[in-house]
Amino acid sequence: MPFLTEAGFLKPLQDLFMIATRLQTQTCFEAWMNCENLLVSIADVQHYFSRRVVRIVDECAAICMGTFHAIKSNSQNVGNMALLCIGICEECAELCETQHAESFKECARICRQCSNNLSGLASFT
Repeated sequence: MPFLTEAGFLKPLQDLFMIATRLQTQTCFEAWMNCENLLVSIADVQHYFSRRVVRIVDECAAICMGTFHAIKSNSQNVGNMALLCIGICEECAELCETQHAESFKECARICRQCSNNLSGLASFT
């Protein structure tokens, strides 16, 4: 079948997959680093944040990092990791939106972007 030749059909699909994967790894990396930096900021300020805030942001960083590595290594569990990442990113975004500092608002934006960009990978579960 001519549409299955590498030059005719599979190559464009492979290119699209690589572009999509690059976007997903980039947004996972950004969410991971943003949550890590937010944790450092939380530790540096002399303001009280609940254990729940710290725990959720920390879990989000850890799961985003794990998802980043799962995508990069083409893990068989990438779909499950994407589902976990979507869930924790949404939870983190909701929590960060309740905080007043701009750094939390930025965290919410980046986590939502990660969640949205991973929705295609979650269908591979």
